[in-house]
Order: sequence, then structure tokens, then C-alpha cells
Amino acid sequence: MKTSKFPARWGALVLGIIWGVAQAQAIDDPIARLMTEGWRSQTSHELVQRKSPVIRPVDPVADRASLPDSLSQSLAVADQRFDGTPTRAVLIARQGTVIYERYAPGKADRHSTPIGYSMSKSLVSLAVGRALCDGHIPSLEARVHSLVPGLAGTSWGNASVADLLKMASGAFRTNALQASGWKDAKDAQVHRQIYGRQLQRSYLDLMREVDAKAADPGATFNYNNYDTIALNILVEKATGSKFSRYFEEVVWDDVGPEAPGAWVTNQAGEVAGYFGFSATPRDWLRIGLYVLERLDRDDCLGRYLKAATREQIQANWLFNRSYGYQIWTQCTRVAGSFCFIGANGQQLIFHPETRTVLYVHSVSTSTNTVWREMFVSIASAPSR
Repeated sequence: MKTSKFPARWGALVLGIIWGVAQAQAIDDPIARLMTEGWRSQTSHELVQRKSPVIRPVDPVADRASLPDSLSQSLAVADQRFDGTPTRAVLIARQGTVIYERYAPGKADRHSTPIGYSMSKSLVSLAVGRALCDGHIPSLEARVHSLVPGLAGTSWGNASVADLLKMASGAFRTNALQASGWKDAKDAQVHRQIYGRQLQRSYLDLMREVDAKAADPGATFNYNNYDTIALNILVEKATGSKFSRYFEEVVWDDVGPEAPGAWVTNQAGEVAGYFGFSATPRDWLRIGLYVLERLDRDDCLGRYLKAATREQIQANWLFNRSYGYQIWTQCTRVAGSFCFIGANGQQLIFHPETRTVLYVHSVSTSTNTVWREMFVSIASAPSR
């Protein structure tokens, strides 16, 4: 396994600084509770159910002492990081075995249903991959207006499916240092109404209103929630099925979950794919195991995922400069890693070579680097 050239002593120093900053972060319990448990009571949503009787096993190892010393030592450090940061849940699997599971007492447990925020974008990518492989989408180079006539004449309609997957519609320029994914503060305020069941307007109407045609489709990366929304709509039009139902049938059932997931919707019943999926912590980990499993196959979806998890476009974010198909790539110092990343410390981090996946639910973005460095330690640990 290769890692990028980066002196270990500097990695330790950076991690120590970040950990110290994270320890000082105050935890806003009302917001933490809302992130962990409250979304389904606060918002309109659609449940996605498990139809198959098969539940993917994720019971952790009973005895940490049975693990190789290098892994046990890394997990002891993980305990310190968990206790010292505003982290609510962490689960880690390596080589298909769950080696770590912890929850903040009184804050989260295995039955909580944390929101994924923008990790949800990566789930939309999974649905697009399935729609492509099922023959509903003819090609990633197809122009979106050919499948969604309602977007004709817009940046999203003129873009290809691949352009949207790469956050490259060109509709408007977003601020990389304050990356809300919306055009401006006014646009963001409109969408905040979804939290209280008050977003009445359809996404298509809102998209036509904010489209500035700032760049040619495919020309440049700009983090844009509407690119993901356009993909939601695309999947619905291409498959003739509501997005949540199609996701339920072709992704969620294969994940082998233990409980229902849920997609937040606006009042028009349109899925908020840019932020709105919630699931139990164990089911979030199951999503990670499912992705690694399908990535390893030499079939249509496996090939799509191989492309989706490699750099397709250079990004302009301070800490994330590589992007695939609605998935962040090259996101840790371990070569070949990729990440699903959501606001306020939500992460699924992957390394296919060692079949390592780490899920973290936090209440502060300050924990991102802490857990990515922990991921490097665990993925780099010898298996014996």
C-alpha cells in the first residue's frame, strides 16, 4: 500500500494541533440532538424500507486483544480522540470485519438516525450509476435536457450527466471559502425553509430563477447543490419512478440495512438529495461496506464506481481539491482513498486496497482532520 510523501512527524504534529482545537469546541446540544435524531420529526420525508430479509452483518469483534497489535494501538488512540472531540458515533471496518464501534452516551446510539448532510450527494451518485447500468440513462455524455425537458435552456439542461456528476454545470460561481452550495445568501435562505416544512416552491422553478450561465458546462468545478438536485430529477424522469422508491429498490435493499432510511423532501414531494438522507450509524457503515463490495466487481456498476471514486475534475476547496462523481477523491494521505463528506463532521472514508471504511457522525467540522488522520493510521496498520 502506498501513501503520499509526508513526513510522519509532521502528520503527528498537525494531528496534535487539530485535536487540541477540537477539544476546545463547545458542543451545542440542541443542534446535536437535531442532527442525530430530530430530522424525521422536523421535516417532510419519505422512508426507504428494506424488502429483502437479508441484513448485512456488522457485529464488532468481541475482543480487541484478538486484533494485531498495530490495530489495537490505533484503536486505543481512537478512543482518546473520541473522548476529546464533539464526536457522536464512530464505526470502523477493515477487511470486512467491524473492529470499532462507539457512541457518545446520552447523545447517540445504534438506533439513532443521523442526517448525512452532503454525504447524501454520494448516494445520489449510486442511484445514477444504477440507472445507467439498468439502461435508463443512455450515456453519461447524454445532454440532460434530452431526459429532463423541463431543464431545457438552463445550464443544467445544456450540461451532460457527467458534467453534473462533476459539479460542473456552470450555472453560477460559488464561494469555495464559504461553500454553502447555494448561489448567495438569499438563495440559501429560501432553502432553509425545508427544515420547517415550509419550502413550497418546486426545484425546477428555483433553478430557472438562479441560473446565471456563468461558465460553459463541464469547464470548471463549482460546488453547487442544484447539480445534485438536477441528478435527482434526472433519475426520476429516466426511470419513471420516484427517486426514493428507485433508491429503495436498487441501492438500499442491496445495502442490507437493519432499519428504514429516510430522504428529506420539499412540500412538492421532491427529494433533497443534496443533504437529506438519514440512517442508523450501523446502516451508514453498511453503505460503506456495500460500496467496497460493488467497487470490487467487474460489472457495469463496478466500472461506474471505479470512475466515480477517481479524480474526474480538480476542485477548489481548501482541504479537498479532487472530485469524482459526487464523491471526494484523494481525500486522505492514503493513496486511493475517497470520501463521502457532509457538513458538521459527517464522513464515510474508504480505502479499497485494505477494505477499510470509517463512518463518523460528529457535531463539528473541526473533527474532520482528526478522523481522517485516524483513518490513515488504521488503513496503514499491518494486517498481522
